[in-house]
Amino acid sequence: MLNNDPPEPNQARVLFDLIAIGLVVAVLTIIHYTNYHYEVDYHILLQFAYYLPVIYAAMRFGPAGGIISSFIITLLFIPLMWHMQGDLSPAAKYTQWVEVGLINVIGWLTGILTEEERKAKRKYKLALMIQKELVEKLKREGQERERLEGEIRQTERVTALGHMSAGLAHEIRNPLGIMKVSIQMLAQEKCDDGVVSEYCRVLLEECERLNRLLSEFLSFARPKELVREGITLGKLLDEGVTLVQPALRQNNIKLEQARSQVDLQEVEVDPDQIKQVILNILLNAIDAQGEGGVILLSGVQEEGFVGFAVSDEGPGILPDALPYIYDPFFTTKETGTGLGLSVVHRILDQHGGKITTLNLNERGVRVEILLSKQG
Repeated sequence: MLNNDPPEPNQARVLFDLIAIGLVVAVLTIIHYTNYHYEVDYHILLQFAYYLPVIYAAMRFGPAGGIISSFIITLLFIPLMWHMQGDLSPAAKYTQWVEVGLINVIGWLTGILTEEERKAKRKYKLALMIQKELVEKLKREGQERERLEGEIRQTERVTALGHMSAGLAHEIRNPLGIMKVSIQMLAQEKCDDGVVSEYCRVLLEECERLNRLLSEFLSFARPKELVREGITLGKLLDEGVTLVQPALRQNNIKLEQARSQVDLQEVEVDPDQIKQVILNILLNAIDAQGEGGVILLSGVQEEGFVGFAVSDEGPGILPDALPYIYDPFFTTKETGTGLGLSVVHRILDQHGGKITTLNLNERGVRVEILLSKQG
């Protein structure tokens, strides 16, 4: 919140200024009274010197400083002026009283002008702060608009490719099933022929691989309806880690799971789908890691969201590829389908969550998943 109040003055500086003003007034007054027998012109000249502490007091403390200092000087100077009345001409007497009045007017006027200047400066600073906040707000709104437009384009691409994938997968799966049955029958009839049996085994493995690929396409193209239930984040992470243990052992990778209070947070999600998210993210980290090394898994949270982050020690993602990693069928792997992160992105959209992927400074990638606490 913006504060329009003036800043608190420095007490030491205030005390110093008061002492300085008091000393100057005291010195001038002492000179007047100890040299009252001098020529009148001498005292008139000294009287002009009173303007200095009055103006400084008004500039330093505003109208109150100018009025109080000029009033005190008036009280101090009037006895001497009254004493010198007999030595002054009528014009000089009039001039003396005018000078006394001017000291008070200048003190008041300087204080008023100083206060107005300070108000103008405060208003100017306030306007600058408001302008800065408006610029920041417009910048944030622009970034949010770009993000939303990107998500809309992503959704449109996903929808179009999803319909296409569903049609292709359905058309391919039927003849693939016939091929699989035919190969199995051929393998049974030619079980004594080692060469034919080997060919049949290879063909069946490829049929299974194609069937798994088609299942991924259908899973991507036809998302299941969410079945939400309350579950702690820690339980979801533990179950996901259990699923990737064989892959971790096979690649000699150590998974370090940082326990925290975030693990105790409960989220209302579809457990099966969120476990698929955890599995996909961890498997991606394992693939990127290669042989050996450490993968870090930790809970994260921000206002309204709770989730987890996975950091690997792999080579990272090319900057040119980062904007496209959630696009369907986009992959940098030789054997990848490009659907893993697309499925993750779609599941998180259904849950009102979000995913952030960034390259770490030295090497590796950090993927952060956030789920809405409200579900």
